Amino acid sequence: MENPEIKGPRWQRKKDDRPQEILDAAIELFVAQGFSATKVSQIARKAGVTPGTLYVYYKNKEAILQEVVMKTLNPIFSASDAILETYEGSAEGLMNILIDKWWEAVGGSSKISGIPKLAVAEVSNFPELADFYVKNILNPGYSYICQVLEYGVKKGDFQIKDVNSTAYLIFSIFHGAVIDAHSFKIASRKDVPLDHLKQRIQDLVLHGILKTR
Repeated sequence: MENPEIKGPRWQRKKDDRPQEILDAAIELFVAQGFSATKVSQIARKAGVTPGTLYVYYKNKEAILQEVVMKTLNPIFSASDAILETYEGSAEGLMNILIDKWWEAVGGSSKISGIPKLAVAEVSNFPELADFYVKNILNPGYSYICQVLEYGVKKGDFQIKDVNSTAYLIFSIFHGAVIDAHSFKIASRKDVPLDHLKQRIQDLVLHGILKTR
């Protein structure tokens, strides 16, 4: 006879894992075949649950996408806010720290690194998805870069005439690199490693805004 004390914890652990398994299955399908082309039944099948079980945790595909994005980004938001509140070093160092954190979240091999491509591809079909993307990814990313640039100007490290347009340009470079990586298979090219690309962009950006001593 199976020991119920062993069966219980194992079953509970599996049940507790279901929301994350659904999220992992969904984001893989969303990026691979598009948001509109992905069916709830496909997500459920890939996650190893029934569609009914999926709806216990998430009311629709939009809720799944929003949850996976925010679960990834919220820790980055908290860490970035803490750094900006206490940092007293060079502006160059601050820029590198925050770029590294954001790249870890939405660039490189991150599970949501395909979201920028997904958002651009689906913007006309799902305007609410575009609104969510702008509010929760584009605007915060742009805001953090603005704060770093303002810090650098105040500290005398950066030579910038227009913080807002410079922040937009910097963010657009990284955003475009992530989209290109997933749209044109750059991510699979051995001669253009994404982390190497990120470092080169950082060098280029900082070379353009650092004040000459």
